Amino acid sequence: MASNCYVVYDDITNVCIIVDPGSERSEREIVFIEENSLHLDYIILTHEHTDHTWGCNSLLEKFAPKVVCSEACSQELPKAGDMYFQLYYDNPNYHYEVACVDILIENIEYQLDWNGLAIHFTPTPGHSKGSICFDIGNYLFSGDTIMKYKPYVPKKRGSMEEYKISVECIEKMYSNKNMILCPGHGEMMKYKNDEK
Repeated sequence: MASNCYVVYDDITNVCIIVDPGSERSEREIVFIEENSLHLDYIILTHEHTDHTWGCNSLLEKFAPKVVCSEACSQELPKAGDMYFQLYYDNPNYHYEVACVDILIENIEYQLDWNGLAIHFTPTPGHSKGSICFDIGNYLFSGDTIMKYKPYVPKKRGSMEEYKISVECIEKMYSNKNMILCPGHGEMMKYKNDEK
């Protein structure tokens, strides 16, 4: 899949999180985890689209991490998988669905404590119903909500109005901080209001 997947890890405690595993078998991620003797604690999904979730089940089978996402993402996951493969995959009868979701961000009050850090989640619907952004330290993971490219908001299950509100919310929260933006597509970049 032409999307970004991130492995966030601590080379002292050897624990890690994977963000948006979009390749079917997650082969590169599995090799990286094994070569670096890491323990995969969580998979965090920024939204439900298959190019950000397709590798979940391979990682679940191999490492049994917990999957974290928004409630709306969890509800939309089965629909997103079927829609994607009908449109873009060689086999229109192929079905993919993330095997389980363990933690909804709403149930943990939008914060997950991990490895001595507080991960803060913000719902950002627009690109999809279940979109979220979250920060780990000075890294902001934005999925497909904020990228270098022109935003794509699907007409059927997205909302341009919600998208604009979500982007404004993130800008208010983070534009005065020195954040590194980790988007769902394209290169990482500095996220500062005066550089946009």
